[in-house]
Amino acid sequence: MVLASALEPLRAASGLPNGPDINWDICTIDGAPVTSSSGLTITPQASLPDTVTKTDIDYLVVVSGYGMRDHTTPKIRARLQNAAHRARNIIGLDTAAWLLGCCHMLSGKTATIHRQELDQFHEQFPDISVRSDRFIKDGRMITSGGASTVMELMLHILAQQFGSAVAFDVSNLFVYDAENQYHLTRGADRLQGAGGDDLRRAVGAMMSRIETPIPLKDIAKQAGCSLRSLDRVFQDNLQISPGKYYQMLRLGRARDLARGTDFALSTIALKTGFTSSATLSRAFSKTFGTTIRAIRKN
Repeated sequence: MVLASALEPLRAASGLPNGPDINWDICTIDGAPVTSSSGLTITPQASLPDTVTKTDIDYLVVVSGYGMRDHTTPKIRARLQNAAHRARNIIGLDTAAWLLGCCHMLSGKTATIHRQELDQFHEQFPDISVRSDRFIKDGRMITSGGASTVMELMLHILAQQFGSAVAFDVSNLFVYDAENQYHLTRGADRLQGAGGDDLRRAVGAMMSRIETPIPLKDIAKQAGCSLRSLDRVFQDNLQISPGKYYQMLRLGRARDLARGTDFALSTIALKTGFTSSATLSRAFSKTFGTTIRAIRKN
């Protein structure tokens, strides 16, 4: 979805009447096909080294998703760094900021990443100023945090490069209200019940306190409502209590850490606000019907 959100606006812009001439290559590190987490096989047009030896690049766009830590090998870092030397701008989409950070391209700069990795990104790269913005441009480095934010970023780039009319026409083709999206947080916006603003603020407060959970009364205070109102807006919109939702966020984070890191169970418990490994294990098994060990084995 991230790749499509980056490519489709370019395809749509170049297909407009009198649209701009835009060309791109889809590359992998070694030119071999890759398979997405949903099982979609993507066949590249070239390897990254072959592409960067041909011409200079306006935008080197790095796409990364789950398991980005497994791709921080010397070979990949060297090829990304080599390509970056030939690029006027470098874009990291979804979790690709992690790879760019490992290549020391973001040192001393401000950047963002997929929200599930924000805390770990901040801990891993203390020389990077980490923010939760939808996308950030700092010099020639651009980072964006997810599929909908990528669409917004590409519309922004189209407007800069080819004018606001082109970006407007492309956004209309996708029925995409960029102005509305800009003012939203990264969470879901299509809420059916009342109190959507309170709910979004509450979820934002929960997301920012995964490692050190705070009482629900403090969540309600940050959301600007009473504890009773908080419970009502969660039930109306999500059919779940705020306490259960908060725990699901923490367990989801634990699952991500189990899949994407080799952290010990005790470390995962600490990073998701559980008092012990045993407490985390019980809650995890009850919620997901499996264990962290089984997830790692698979």
